[in-house]
Amino acid sequence: MARAAKKTATRRTTKKTAARRSAARPAARPAAAAPASSSSSSAAPAPGTIDLAGGLRQLLTAVEAEVREVTALSERIDKLVTELNVKRDDQTKRLLVLDALRASVDDPGLGGFLDKAIRPRKPRVVEVIPKRLTQFQ
Repeated sequence: MARAAKKTATRRTTKKTAARRSAARPAARPAAAAPASSSSSSAAPAPGTIDLAGGLRQLLTAVEAEVREVTALSERIDKLVTELNVKRDDQTKRLLVLDALRASVDDPGLGGFLDKAIRPRKPRVVEVIPKRLTQFQ
């Protein structure tokens, strides 16, 4: 029986020692710190993390700015195209008058002058056409 009593005492001391070791471990400290960090994270996002709503607002603001710019450019293009069409109409009327005048002239000297005047001039400004516009032709 002495042995049985001795084994029980040994077992109890190991349980007590294990309990002391687990209480003295530093692992118990982070467990207490974890609830504090979770409560602070719910108040404000940690630096470096993405705030989803803020990111979406910034994206929406950027998209709205781009839409405004594209709208302004479209309005400007419409205005320039309208001006160009007016000038083309004026040029067409002038060329029709010159063609009628040329048809009515019998003099070779005056006819040569009118032929030279009616011939379209080469553009003075080089027109830049992007490849994406010319690739489908």
